[in-house]
Amino acid sequence: MLSSNVRQCLVRGIPRTGRTTITSSTRSTSSTRSSKTLQHFKKNQCSKICLRSISTMINGNSYSKDLNNRHLQLLPFKLFSTEADYDDNFSNDNVQIRQVPHIRNVAIVAHVDHGKTTIVDELLRCASESVPVMTVSSDGEQENEKVASGSDLVMDCGDLERERGITITSKVTRLDYHKENDVEVKTINIVDTPGHADFAGEVDRILTMIDGVCLVVDAAEGAMAQTKYVLSRALKMGLKPIVILNKCDKDDAWSRIENGEVEIELFETFDALGANDEQMDYVTVYASGKAGWSTTDIDLAREFSTGEKVAKGKENSMTILLNTILDNIPPPEVQVSKLKGIHKPDEEPFAMAATTVGYDNFLGRLCTGRIYSGTIEKNDTVSLIPRGVVAKDINHQSLITSNITGIFVNRGVLRTDLEPAIANAGDIVTLAGVPNNIAVGDTLTLKSNPIGQPLETPPINPPTLSIEIGANTSPLSGKEGTFIASSQVRQRLISETDNNVTLSVAKSETDPERSIVYARGELQLGILIEQMRREGYERKFYTKKMVIF
Repeated sequence: MLSSNVRQCLVRGIPRTGRTTITSSTRSTSSTRSSKTLQHFKKNQCSKICLRSISTMINGNSYSKDLNNRHLQLLPFKLFSTEADYDDNFSNDNVQIRQVPHIRNVAIVAHVDHGKTTIVDELLRCASESVPVMTVSSDGEQENEKVASGSDLVMDCGDLERERGITITSKVTRLDYHKENDVEVKTINIVDTPGHADFAGEVDRILTMIDGVCLVVDAAEGAMAQTKYVLSRALKMGLKPIVILNKCDKDDAWSRIENGEVEIELFETFDALGANDEQMDYVTVYASGKAGWSTTDIDLAREFSTGEKVAKGKENSMTILLNTILDNIPPPEVQVSKLKGIHKPDEEPFAMAATTVGYDNFLGRLCTGRIYSGTIEKNDTVSLIPRGVVAKDINHQSLITSNITGIFVNRGVLRTDLEPAIANAGDIVTLAGVPNNIAVGDTLTLKSNPIGQPLETPPINPPTLSIEIGANTSPLSGKEGTFIASSQVRQRLISETDNNVTLSVAKSETDPERSIVYARGELQLGILIEQMRREGYERKFYTKKMVIF
């Protein structure tokens, strides 16, 4: 038997309140009755929070939980969160917040072969078709032209990623989407994230740039291992989720959707990962990335999946998913009162934290990140504030400065100039011409009106493994690779720590020709070793050890 308040919710279609106890007597509920209860739940469109208790009943578990004791906290203004919990007592008084309504920053999370890449490719195609571009014809007249679709497999552009079917490095792709009946074009930044816990440093700092997460799930398989780590970190940071049930047209997918198996598995996953009530009330989008359709209507999804109806036109394309992102993912927020310029307190200062750094042979030093306040233009002079510096120790006259030589965004797999060359708060961009010694977590601000302190960057997750790596000293040295000297191997390892902040390198105390590499896990070390092999580095490996703090 269901408790009275859950039963009333099933009948009235309203969220339950108070405390509900699921007792062992509920275990006698048959699978048939459970299926009917779930169908009755969907028919009345009850709050998904109720299904949290129903799914527990169906699986025969017995516990009592207060569903109203979790609240979505407004997170403090912190970046690069680690495993440390946020302070629940953070005071939000007198914080002035400004939203950026035309931008959405969202991460996409999926297990291997669940269709993430195909969906992103379809989103790129639909977004490009919605935005006309002015071109000049041969006779000098301007004409409207649709943007061509991007290249396939945008999110799997690395050789190792294609071979292993996993995401190793995060990637950002920008969509300019014009929703029907809207005046302005919206910008959607889609961020791909690694799914393995070994890449925790990459995941944590990437999640600080986004405001929501899209969970792609194969309807025939359900939520799998690689999705759970990133999803748990996103839920812990209070991000809003959207669930995409992909591959609904597979043979055994729709039967699992109709009998409620997929939905129940998802609720159990969200519950186990600590989702609060607002996060549990997510939107479900039914889709087939291969067929190119999506819908939030379960009846239409059934017709498309079984072949009773053919999806045609924009009303059933991936534009439904784009509209769902715009409607349900909150826009970026700028906490105006948190950042003040020291020279012009009344103006909003420019502040950006370096999320990833890199180097280009033509452009020089590059930095990618989200702008947290203010604007930046090409040729502006920026100052670099190192991570972790105390405000009272900052001498703004002695800070390293440089001129921004370019502002870029990623469209598909291509890095293109931002036109016009001005970026505003809430956007994710790549800056060229930043100081050469910039590191992940450092803060960039305008020299003319700098902020008084760096953006907060909590410590990076500590390593768990170490291994000694040296040059190949065997008789076969030089047979396979071109870089065989120990100094070359060490320099390559040090360069990896530039952007891979969870790696660290030190000289061996027993042999100066060896280097000790500290990492988060075996997969992270394995990826690094394979990359070095393909680049032509010959190296020898020694004892692997656990790192205990």
